[in-house]
Amino acid sequence: MPIEGSLREFALTDIFQLLHLSQKTGELRIVREPSGSTGLVIFNHGTVVGTILDEASPRLGYMLLNAGKITEADLHRADQLHSEDPSRSWTDILTSMEVVESSEMDRFIRFQVEETAYEILGWEDGKFSFEERDVDDSECVTLIPVESILMEGARRADEMSALATTIESPTAVPRLSDRAGEGGMIDLAPEEWEILGRIDGTSDVKSIAWTLGRNEVEVSKIISKLAELSLVEIGDEEEIARTRPPHEVSLDQAEGLLESGEVREARRHIMSVLKRHPEEPRAHLLAARSLERIGDWLGATEAYERTLAIDPLAVEARQRLGLVRLKMGDIEGAAREWTAYLRMAPDSVDKNIVERAIGAVRELQIVLDELDGREDR
Repeated sequence: MPIEGSLREFALTDIFQLLHLSQKTGELRIVREPSGSTGLVIFNHGTVVGTILDEASPRLGYMLLNAGKITEADLHRADQLHSEDPSRSWTDILTSMEVVESSEMDRFIRFQVEETAYEILGWEDGKFSFEERDVDDSECVTLIPVESILMEGARRADEMSALATTIESPTAVPRLSDRAGEGGMIDLAPEEWEILGRIDGTSDVKSIAWTLGRNEVEVSKIISKLAELSLVEIGDEEEIARTRPPHEVSLDQAEGLLESGEVREARRHIMSVLKRHPEEPRAHLLAARSLERIGDWLGATEAYERTLAIDPLAVEARQRLGLVRLKMGDIEGAAREWTAYLRMAPDSVDKNIVERAIGAVRELQIVLDELDGREDR
Protein backbone atom coordinates (compact mmCIF):
# COMPACT_ATOMS: atom_id res chain seq x y z
CA MET A 1 0.00 0.00 0.00
CA PRO A 2 1.54 3.35 -1.06
CA ILE A 3 2.30 6.04 1.50
CA GLU A 4 1.09 9.44 0.33
CA GLY A 5 0.00 12.81 1.64
CA SER A 6 0.53 16.57 1.70
CA LEU A 7 3.69 18.33 2.84
CA ARG A 8 1.46 20.72 4.77
CA GLU A 9 0.42 17.83 6.99
CA PHE A 10 3.63 15.79 7.09
CA ALA A 11 7.18 17.15 7.11
CA LEU A 12 9.62 15.44 4.75
CA THR A 13 12.00 14.91 7.64
CA ASP A 14 9.34 12.73 9.31
CA ILE A 15 8.76 10.80 6.08
CA PHE A 16 12.50 10.16 5.68
CA GLN A 17 12.67 8.97 9.28
CA LEU A 18 9.67 6.67 8.80
CA LEU A 19 11.14 5.07 5.67
CA HIS A 20 14.46 4.63 7.47
CA LEU A 21 13.00 3.03 10.59
CA SER A 22 10.76 0.70 8.59
CA GLN A 23 13.69 -0.28 6.31
CA LYS A 24 11.67 0.50 3.17
CA THR A 25 12.89 -0.11 -0.38
CA GLY A 26 11.40 1.89 -3.24
CA GLU A 27 11.01 5.47 -4.46
CA LEU A 28 9.70 8.56 -2.73
CA ARG A 29 8.22 11.03 -5.23
CA ILE A 30 7.71 14.64 -4.17
CA VAL A 31 5.89 17.21 -6.31
CA ARG A 32 6.51 20.78 -5.18
CA GLU A 33 3.74 23.36 -5.40
CA PRO A 34 3.11 25.68 -7.08
CA SER A 35 6.16 25.17 -9.36
CA GLY A 36 5.37 21.53 -10.16
CA SER A 37 9.03 20.53 -9.75
CA THR A 38 9.43 16.81 -9.11
CA GLY A 39 12.03 15.13 -6.93
CA LEU A 40 12.71 11.42 -6.48
CA VAL A 41 14.59 9.85 -3.58
CA ILE A 42 15.50 6.18 -3.95
CA PHE A 43 15.65 4.10 -0.76
CA ASN A 44 17.17 0.65 -0.34
CA HIS A 45 16.42 -0.97 3.03
CA GLY A 46 15.95 2.45 4.61
CA THR A 47 19.13 3.99 3.19
CA VAL A 48 19.23 6.73 0.53
CA VAL A 49 20.97 5.38 -2.57
CA GLY A 50 20.01 7.92 -5.24
CA THR A 51 18.13 11.13 -6.03
CA ILE A 52 16.72 12.77 -9.15
CA LEU A 53 15.53 16.35 -9.55
CA ASP A 54 13.76 17.50 -12.71
CA GLU A 55 14.78 21.14 -12.35
CA ALA A 56 17.63 22.41 -14.48
CA SER A 57 20.75 21.54 -12.59
CA PRO A 58 24.26 20.52 -13.54
CA ARG A 59 24.67 16.83 -14.22
CA LEU A 60 27.69 14.77 -13.30
CA GLY A 61 29.60 15.54 -16.50
CA TYR A 62 29.18 19.28 -16.11
CA MET A 63 30.19 19.23 -12.46
CA LEU A 64 33.38 17.38 -13.34
CA LEU A 65 34.05 19.80 -16.19
CA ASN A 66 33.50 22.92 -14.10
CA ALA A 67 35.60 21.50 -11.29
CA GLY A 68 38.49 21.02 -13.70
CA LYS A 69 38.43 17.20 -13.46
CA ILE A 70 37.72 16.65 -17.17
CA THR A 71 38.03 18.71 -20.37
CA GLU A 72 35.34 19.80 -22.82
CA ALA A 73 36.73 17.21 -25.24
CA ASP A 74 36.26 14.53 -22.57
CA LEU A 75 32.66 15.59 -22.02
CA HIS A 76 31.94 15.62 -25.75
CA ARG A 77 33.46 12.15 -26.15
CA ALA A 78 31.43 10.86 -23.21
CA ASP A 79 28.26 12.25 -24.81
CA GLN A 80 29.08 10.49 -28.07
CA LEU A 81 29.58 7.17 -26.25
CA HIS A 82 26.31 7.70 -24.38
CA SER A 83 24.46 8.37 -27.65
CA GLU A 84 25.86 5.16 -29.13
CA ASP A 85 24.75 3.13 -26.10
CA PRO A 86 22.13 4.98 -23.98
CA SER A 87 21.92 1.99 -21.62
CA ARG A 88 25.35 2.88 -20.24
CA SER A 89 25.42 5.30 -17.32
CA TRP A 90 27.52 8.46 -17.36
CA THR A 91 29.42 7.07 -14.40
CA ASP A 92 30.33 3.93 -16.33
CA ILE A 93 31.34 5.89 -19.43
CA LEU A 94 33.52 8.43 -17.62
CA THR A 95 35.12 5.69 -15.56
CA SER A 96 35.88 3.59 -18.66
CA MET A 97 37.52 6.63 -20.30
CA GLU A 98 39.96 6.70 -17.36
CA VAL A 99 39.84 10.49 -17.19
CA VAL A 100 38.63 10.62 -13.58
CA GLU A 101 39.89 8.56 -10.68
CA SER A 102 37.24 6.30 -9.14
CA SER A 103 37.60 8.01 -5.75
CA GLU A 104 36.92 11.42 -7.32
CA MET A 105 33.96 10.02 -9.24
CA ASP A 106 32.47 8.55 -6.06
CA ARG A 107 32.92 11.89 -4.29
CA PHE A 108 31.07 13.85 -6.97
CA ILE A 109 28.28 11.27 -7.22
CA ARG A 110 27.75 11.37 -3.47
CA PHE A 111 27.83 15.17 -3.53
CA GLN A 112 25.17 15.29 -6.25
CA VAL A 113 22.87 12.92 -4.35
CA GLU A 114 23.35 14.72 -1.03
CA GLU A 115 22.79 18.22 -2.42
CA THR A 116 19.64 17.12 -4.20
CA ALA A 117 18.35 15.52 -0.99
CA TYR A 118 19.03 18.68 1.02
CA GLU A 119 17.23 20.80 -1.56
CA ILE A 120 14.18 18.52 -1.59
CA LEU A 121 14.06 18.52 2.22
CA GLY A 122 13.62 22.28 2.07
CA TRP A 123 10.30 21.99 0.20
CA GLU A 124 7.37 22.84 2.45
CA ASP A 125 4.38 22.78 0.10
CA GLY A 126 3.36 19.98 -2.24
CA LYS A 127 2.51 16.30 -2.29
CA PHE A 128 4.48 13.11 -1.68
CA SER A 129 3.99 9.43 -2.38
CA PHE A 130 6.13 6.39 -1.64
CA GLU A 131 5.94 3.24 -3.74
CA GLU A 132 7.59 0.05 -2.60
CA ARG A 133 9.44 -1.67 -5.44
CA ASP A 134 12.68 -3.47 -6.17
CA VAL A 135 15.64 -1.17 -6.76
CA ASP A 136 18.07 -1.99 -9.57
CA ASP A 137 21.80 -2.00 -8.93
CA SER A 138 22.13 0.86 -11.43
CA GLU A 139 19.94 3.03 -9.18
CA CYS A 140 22.17 2.44 -6.14
CA VAL A 141 24.82 5.03 -6.98
CA THR A 142 25.87 5.66 -3.37
CA LEU A 143 24.89 4.83 0.23
CA ILE A 144 23.93 7.67 2.58
CA PRO A 145 22.40 7.04 6.04
CA VAL A 146 19.17 8.97 6.58
CA GLU A 147 20.38 10.17 10.00
CA SER A 148 23.34 11.99 8.45
CA ILE A 149 21.11 13.65 5.84
CA LEU A 150 18.63 14.85 8.47
CA MET A 151 21.33 16.13 10.83
CA GLU A 152 23.22 17.96 8.10
CA GLY A 153 19.98 19.34 6.65
CA ALA A 154 19.00 20.77 10.05
CA ARG A 155 22.46 22.28 10.55
CA ARG A 156 22.34 23.95 7.13
CA ALA A 157 18.87 25.35 7.77
CA ASP A 158 20.09 26.95 11.02
CA GLU A 159 23.18 28.44 9.38
CA MET A 160 21.23 29.75 6.39
CA SER A 161 18.74 31.48 8.71
CA ALA A 162 21.67 33.29 10.33
CA LEU A 163 22.75 34.54 6.87
CA ALA A 164 19.27 35.66 5.85
CA THR A 165 20.11 39.34 6.27
CA THR A 166 22.81 39.03 3.58
CA ILE A 167 21.64 36.12 1.44
CA GLU A 168 17.91 35.45 1.58
CA SER A 169 18.03 32.21 -0.41
CA PRO A 170 20.28 30.09 -2.68
CA THR A 171 18.66 31.83 -5.66
CA ALA A 172 20.29 35.15 -4.69
CA VAL A 173 22.67 36.36 -7.39
CA PRO A 174 25.96 37.97 -6.30
CA ARG A 175 27.87 40.34 -8.57
CA LEU A 176 31.20 42.09 -8.33
CA SER A 177 30.98 45.41 -6.54
CA ASP A 178 31.97 48.63 -8.30
CA ARG A 179 34.06 49.36 -5.20
CA ALA A 180 36.04 46.12 -5.38
CA GLY A 181 39.75 46.82 -5.10
CA GLU A 182 39.42 50.35 -3.74
CA GLY A 183 40.84 49.27 -0.36
CA GLY A 184 44.19 48.21 -1.81
CA MET A 185 45.56 44.68 -1.62
CA ILE A 186 42.95 41.96 -1.18
CA ASP A 187 43.91 39.15 1.20
CA LEU A 188 41.68 36.12 0.68
CA ALA A 189 41.97 32.40 1.32
CA PRO A 190 42.24 30.11 -1.75
CA GLU A 191 38.63 28.91 -1.44
CA GLU A 192 37.47 32.54 -1.26
CA TRP A 193 39.39 33.41 -4.42
CA GLU A 194 37.86 30.36 -6.09
CA ILE A 195 34.32 31.50 -5.35
CA LEU A 196 35.07 35.13 -6.19
CA GLY A 197 36.29 33.96 -9.58
CA ARG A 198 32.94 32.25 -10.24
CA ILE A 199 30.84 35.36 -9.59
CA ASP A 200 29.66 36.66 -12.97
CA GLY A 201 26.52 38.64 -12.11
CA THR A 202 24.16 35.99 -13.55
CA SER A 203 24.89 32.76 -11.62
CA ASP A 204 23.05 32.38 -8.31
CA VAL A 205 24.50 30.94 -5.11
CA LYS A 206 23.09 27.51 -5.86
CA SER A 207 24.66 27.40 -9.35
CA ILE A 208 28.05 28.50 -8.04
CA ALA A 209 27.95 25.81 -5.36
CA TRP A 210 26.99 23.09 -7.85
CA THR A 211 29.64 24.25 -10.30
CA LEU A 212 32.37 23.97 -7.68
CA GLY A 213 31.04 20.79 -6.11
CA ARG A 214 30.59 22.46 -2.72
CA ASN A 215 27.58 22.80 -0.43
CA GLU A 216 25.38 25.88 -0.58
CA VAL A 217 25.86 26.89 3.05
CA GLU A 218 29.64 26.95 2.72
CA VAL A 219 29.43 29.01 -0.46
CA SER A 220 26.81 31.31 1.09
CA LYS A 221 29.08 32.00 4.06
CA ILE A 222 31.98 32.94 1.82
CA ILE A 223 29.85 35.15 -0.41
CA SER A 224 28.44 36.83 2.70
CA LYS A 225 32.00 37.54 3.85
CA LEU A 226 32.91 38.92 0.40
CA ALA A 227 29.87 41.19 0.64
CA GLU A 228 31.08 42.44 4.05
CA LEU A 229 34.43 43.24 2.43
CA SER A 230 32.56 45.23 -0.26
CA LEU A 231 33.91 42.92 -2.94
CA VAL A 232 30.48 41.71 -4.06
CA GLU A 233 26.90 42.88 -3.91
CA ILE A 234 23.72 40.81 -3.74
CA GLY A 235 21.31 42.12 -6.36
CA ASP A 236 17.53 41.72 -6.51
CA GLU A 237 15.74 40.38 -9.61
CA GLU A 238 15.25 43.81 -11.19
CA GLU A 239 18.93 44.66 -10.80
CA ILE A 240 19.90 41.29 -12.27
CA ALA A 241 17.68 41.90 -15.28
CA ARG A 242 19.30 45.30 -15.83
CA THR A 243 22.81 43.85 -15.66
CA ARG A 244 22.28 40.82 -17.92
CA PRO A 245 24.77 40.60 -20.80
CA PRO A 246 23.44 42.26 -23.98
CA HIS A 247 23.71 39.05 -26.02
CA GLU A 248 21.40 37.23 -23.57
CA VAL A 249 18.84 40.01 -23.87
CA SER A 250 19.11 39.78 -27.66
CA LEU A 251 18.53 36.02 -27.56
CA ASP A 252 15.47 36.57 -25.35
CA GLN A 253 14.12 38.89 -28.03
CA ALA A 254 14.93 36.34 -30.74
CA GLU A 255 13.07 33.61 -28.88
CA GLY A 256 10.02 35.85 -28.52
CA LEU A 257 10.11 36.67 -32.23
CA LEU A 258 10.30 32.97 -33.12
CA GLU A 259 7.29 32.23 -30.95
CA SER A 260 5.33 34.97 -32.68
CA GLY A 261 6.30 33.71 -36.15
CA GLU A 262 8.68 36.54 -37.07
CA VAL A 263 11.45 34.18 -38.23
CA ARG A 264 13.41 36.62 -40.39
CA GLU A 265 13.72 39.21 -37.62
CA ALA A 266 14.56 36.49 -35.11
CA ARG A 267 17.39 35.23 -37.34
CA ARG A 268 18.78 38.73 -37.56
CA HIS A 269 19.17 38.83 -33.77
CA ILE A 270 20.58 35.29 -33.66
CA MET A 271 23.20 35.82 -36.38
CA SER A 272 24.27 39.07 -34.73
CA VAL A 273 24.92 37.20 -31.48
CA LEU A 274 26.77 34.35 -33.24
CA LYS A 275 29.17 36.82 -34.85
CA ARG A 276 30.22 38.06 -31.41
CA HIS A 277 29.75 34.80 -29.47
CA PRO A 278 30.33 31.85 -31.85
CA GLU A 279 30.45 29.36 -28.95
CA GLU A 280 27.13 30.39 -27.36
CA PRO A 281 25.03 27.16 -27.32
CA ARG A 282 21.70 28.92 -26.91
CA ALA A 283 22.34 30.97 -30.06
CA HIS A 284 22.99 27.79 -32.07
CA LEU A 285 19.87 26.20 -30.56
CA LEU A 286 17.69 29.13 -31.62
CA ALA A 287 19.37 29.15 -35.03
CA ALA A 288 18.39 25.50 -35.42
CA ARG A 289 14.81 26.24 -34.40
CA SER A 290 14.61 29.09 -36.93
CA LEU A 291 15.93 26.81 -39.70
CA GLU A 292 13.27 24.26 -38.78
CA ARG A 293 10.62 26.94 -39.20
CA ILE A 294 11.67 27.51 -42.83
CA GLY A 295 12.05 23.79 -43.62
CA ASP A 296 15.85 23.74 -43.90
CA TRP A 297 16.27 20.29 -42.32
CA LEU A 298 19.95 19.89 -43.20
CA GLY A 299 20.81 23.32 -41.80
CA ALA A 300 18.77 22.61 -38.66
CA THR A 301 20.55 19.28 -38.19
CA GLU A 302 23.96 20.93 -38.41
CA ALA A 303 22.90 23.67 -35.97
CA TYR A 304 21.53 21.17 -33.43
CA GLU A 305 24.71 19.09 -33.74
CA ARG A 306 26.77 22.23 -33.16
CA THR A 307 24.68 23.01 -30.07
CA LEU A 308 25.38 19.55 -28.67
CA ALA A 309 29.07 19.78 -29.54
CA ILE A 310 29.31 22.88 -27.34
CA ASP A 311 26.79 21.73 -24.72
CA PRO A 312 26.46 17.91 -24.73
CA LEU A 313 23.67 18.09 -22.14
CA ALA A 314 21.37 20.39 -24.14
CA VAL A 315 18.30 18.16 -23.83
CA GLU A 316 16.04 20.32 -26.00
CA ALA A 317 18.54 20.13 -28.86
CA ARG A 318 18.70 16.35 -28.51
CA GLN A 319 14.90 16.01 -28.67
CA ARG A 320 14.51 18.36 -31.63
CA LEU A 321 17.38 16.71 -33.48
CA GLY A 322 15.51 13.42 -33.32
CA LEU A 323 12.47 15.04 -34.95
CA VAL A 324 14.55 16.65 -37.69
CA ARG A 325 16.31 13.37 -38.44
CA LEU A 326 12.90 11.74 -38.84
CA LYS A 327 11.79 14.48 -41.24
CA MET A 328 14.91 13.75 -43.28
CA GLY A 329 14.00 10.05 -43.41
CA ASP A 330 16.63 8.90 -40.91
CA ILE A 331 14.39 6.63 -38.80
CA GLU A 332 17.24 4.90 -36.98
CA GLY A 333 18.87 8.26 -36.21
CA ALA A 334 15.60 9.63 -34.80
CA ALA A 335 15.22 6.64 -32.46
CA ARG A 336 18.84 6.99 -31.35
CA GLU A 337 18.50 10.69 -30.51
CA TRP A 338 15.24 10.20 -28.63
CA THR A 339 16.62 7.28 -26.67
CA ALA A 340 19.58 9.44 -25.64
CA TYR A 341 17.14 12.24 -24.72
CA LEU A 342 15.22 9.95 -22.35
CA ARG A 343 18.45 8.99 -20.65
CA MET A 344 19.37 12.65 -20.22
CA ALA A 345 15.91 13.74 -19.03
CA PRO A 346 14.24 10.65 -17.49
CA ASP A 347 11.54 12.70 -15.74
CA SER A 348 10.76 15.09 -18.59
CA VAL A 349 7.14 16.12 -19.07
CA ASP A 350 7.59 14.91 -22.68
CA LYS A 351 8.70 11.43 -21.58
CA ASN A 352 5.50 9.61 -22.59
CA ILE A 353 5.19 11.21 -26.02
CA VAL A 354 8.87 10.60 -26.81
CA GLU A 355 8.55 6.94 -25.75
CA ARG A 356 5.52 6.65 -28.05
CA ALA A 357 7.50 8.25 -30.86
CA ILE A 358 10.33 5.75 -30.42
CA GLY A 359 7.87 2.86 -30.52
CA ALA A 360 6.22 4.28 -33.62
CA VAL A 361 9.43 4.79 -35.62
CA ARG A 362 10.71 1.33 -34.70
CA GLU A 363 7.43 -0.21 -35.86
CA LEU A 364 7.66 1.85 -39.04
CA GLN A 365 11.20 0.58 -39.64
CA ILE A 366 9.99 -3.03 -39.27
CA VAL A 367 7.20 -2.43 -41.80
CA LEU A 368 9.58 -0.73 -44.25
CA ASP A 369 12.06 -3.61 -43.93
CA GLU A 370 9.26 -6.09 -44.69
CA LEU A 371 8.20 -4.12 -47.77
CA ASP A 372 11.81 -3.82 -48.87
CA GLY A 373 12.18 -7.59 -48.51
CA ARG A 374 9.17 -8.17 -50.77
CA GLU A 375 10.67 -5.85 -53.38
CA ASP A 376 13.86 -7.90 -53.37
CA ARG A 377 11.84 -11.05 -54.15
